[in-house]
Amino acid sequence: MSNRRGMTLLVVLMMSALIGISAMLLYSTTNMETMIAGNIRRINQAKISAASGLNHFTALRLDYNTLRQRAGVVQTLQILPRTPLSPKTSYEVKVLFSPVLSEGQYVVESIGYYTKGDKVLSSHSIKALFQGGQ
Repeated sequence: MSNRRGMTLLVVLMMSALIGISAMLLYSTTNMETMIAGNIRRINQAKISAASGLNHFTALRLDYNTLRQRAGVVQTLQILPRTPLSPKTSYEVKVLFSPVLSEGQYVVESIGYYTKGDKVLSSHSIKALFQGGQ
């Protein structure tokens, strides 16, 4: 009779350990998924910020000659300094001239940022090729 009680205790302890390990794995997985979702959200916010910077540049309606004149001999011209959208998101826009491109073509790069304080948590760059007076 006492052997049965000992065996029952052993089975209960094994099952308790199994349930405990399962609970820890569930917590760990849930915690990891939450961190991944937060990272994806920050990346998406940076992408949206970069797109906003490109839209802002397009709305300025600057033509190639104006941009080339502002740049002078420099190949990179910052058009919009870091512009905040919210306390955590911002963008900056640069124009890049390259001898590889055809005459009248230039690349606009918009970089979106997601920050916390002074620390950049995520950034995303969007580049677009413009022609002439676009």
